[in-house]
Amino acid sequence: MGTAWCRVGRQGDNMCGIAGSYQIDLARPATGERIHAALRRIAHRGPDDVGVYEQGRAILGQRRLSIFDTSSAGHQPFTDAGGHFTIVFNGEVFNFRELRAGLEAQGHTFRSQSDTEVVLRLYSLKGEAFLHDLNGFFALAIHDERTDTLFLARDRYGVKPLLWSEADGRFLFASELRALLAMGAAREPDSLSAQQYFAYHYIPAPWTVFKGTHKLLPGHCLHVGPGGVRTERWYDLVAEVKKIPKSTDPKKALFGLMDDAVRLRLVADVPVGAFLSGGVDSSIVSAMAVRHHEHLHTFSIGFADDPQFDESRYAEEVARHIGSEHHTFRLTRDDLAENYTRLLAATDEPFADSSALPSFMLCERTRKHVTVAVSGDGADEVFGGYTKHQAELRWCRPGAAERAVRLLAPLWRSLPRSRGGPWSNRFRQYDRFARLATMSPARRFLEMAAFTTHEEADALVAAKADHAAMEARDTRFTEAFQRMADMNGVLLADVQSTLPNDMLHKVDLTSMAHALEVRTPFLDKRVVEFAFSLPAHTKMIKGSGKHLLRETFGHLLPPVVMSRSKKGFAVPLVPLFLGPLSAFLDEQLRNDRLQASGIDPQAVEAVREQLRSPDALRAAATLHAVAVYTSWWHAHAN
Repeated sequence: MGTAWCRVGRQGDNMCGIAGSYQIDLARPATGERIHAALRRIAHRGPDDVGVYEQGRAILGQRRLSIFDTSSAGHQPFTDAGGHFTIVFNGEVFNFRELRAGLEAQGHTFRSQSDTEVVLRLYSLKGEAFLHDLNGFFALAIHDERTDTLFLARDRYGVKPLLWSEADGRFLFASELRALLAMGAAREPDSLSAQQYFAYHYIPAPWTVFKGTHKLLPGHCLHVGPGGVRTERWYDLVAEVKKIPKSTDPKKALFGLMDDAVRLRLVADVPVGAFLSGGVDSSIVSAMAVRHHEHLHTFSIGFADDPQFDESRYAEEVARHIGSEHHTFRLTRDDLAENYTRLLAATDEPFADSSALPSFMLCERTRKHVTVAVSGDGADEVFGGYTKHQAELRWCRPGAAERAVRLLAPLWRSLPRSRGGPWSNRFRQYDRFARLATMSPARRFLEMAAFTTHEEADALVAAKADHAAMEARDTRFTEAFQRMADMNGVLLADVQSTLPNDMLHKVDLTSMAHALEVRTPFLDKRVVEFAFSLPAHTKMIKGSGKHLLRETFGHLLPPVVMSRSKKGFAVPLVPLFLGPLSAFLDEQLRNDRLQASGIDPQAVEAVREQLRSPDALRAAATLHAVAVYTSWWHAHAN
């Protein structure tokens, strides 16, 4: 079976890793020799080429993954013809041909076919305002030789990462934390970040696991010069949402926007495929893709030893329906166990979304066939696809909370109060349900975003919790509720928190570990802004998450797929921890390792005792988070 090539046109050659530094204080030692060590740390992001630029106070470096044009014309760092501006760029600009044509009509000429040159020309003409012209995803840094200053920016929704640190008169930046550490960033663990991690299973931007090291927020930029570092927001989704005419047909408009978003993301001179899990989102993207790509290859995984987790049959049914050439990679428990430790080795900051494991394996196997894959990421957050969204629809109804608590009170009184046994999980669920009923939507969002309560997370971290500081951090999750009403506020909060910190971080981590580029049509700026211009009840209704998507694209797919409820990318952690990973878990949960990494051994032991109880799934998720943390600590924190 040959691999199909998509040759609809040419796309830029910019998927990579970037790193660099800026000497704010010239009296401090320079870090020129460390840029090479930093770039070696992120060689997996760009195995095809490496480049370094040093001028004035700035050093820029890049590792390159060739999507097309492996000649020197695609080399970075890229300097403009006048020698005034130099850029390192990680990402893709899907409308760069239109932007280039507009510039050429004004008399501008170009010496390459790269979108990087178009980006740099726009910056030279418009300054940071050029960012609004870009439809794509990116992390970039530009040095202005004339002023000897640095400008950095991250895309609207956080598809590509950008981390930075400022200390001792030096500014450092990189695509990954490991590269920052190679350039000398401080390794002082942040106990507040650890508490956030054990609550949410990720560390939300702008924080990282280390004090003084930051993730640049999506839609934000940095200005760096002799006077220091200044952060600004360059993109505000709420401000970009426009009222649409009453005559607009939401389904027709959305179909047209998605069709073009998918078309743009199939442009490449390398093999392009699609992830196809059999869920609604990836099925829509795959069905739209075959409209523009006659011989589309699609990819999914199955769990050979755990059929209750295996949804590959739905993916295969969709593939037959749309006519794609489908690849199912069947994973055994031994496969999962073997790759578990490989995933941890690829993780340079604690991240415990267990679906990263099958994603890691899917990306590795997909990369053997294609260099670019389109995915359905972003649809749940933008169109309301999570179970918690359905729950919030019920909470939002007047008097719903009071009625729920009143109706369930007799059940509450009848439940046994034992801490173990088959009733314990039900008891805890009702207790949580009763607490959620009395909360504000913002507080309820925080509770439902967490895998464990803050109290449980505090118990795991040996350092005493600073609840006031944690409360201040949590406000970043909930500012959306002051800016958008009803369910759109909930969706906005997910777009600003869950999407970049969990879902998109997972995609970048697992795909770039194998030099695979993943493109996300649902996060085309036109699609997102249109979705948020609609009333929430247009996108989702009681009992039907992503209602608008199902109504708009249902005719393209088998009914059994469009009628399915939301399923997570679940992993059989319990049998793994009781079987092939039991020895590894024993090693990671040794008391000395736990104590060295700041985790309370007694709290962990209490969780481990539940691994054979009715609460085993929840216990396994927590033990996974602990194992990830201790593994990370001994690899990176010392």
